[in-house]
Amino acid sequence: MCNGAVIAPQFGDGRADAAARATLQRAFPGRTVEQLDIDALGSGGGGIHCVTQQQPVP
Repeated sequence: MCNGAVIAPQFGDGRADAAARATLQRAFPGRTVEQLDIDALGSGGGGIHCVTQQQPVP
């Protein structure tokens, strides 16, 4: 979750993605649900959480 939104994965299955979006929208009625295609992340073994972490200063 972030400022007014819920970020969720999208897997390319229209029916399942729509059902997930609807469920999240009911659970978080005051937020926008944004689904992101994570195929590239998933193929590397990661997810949204993995690419939203802090980066150390070199």
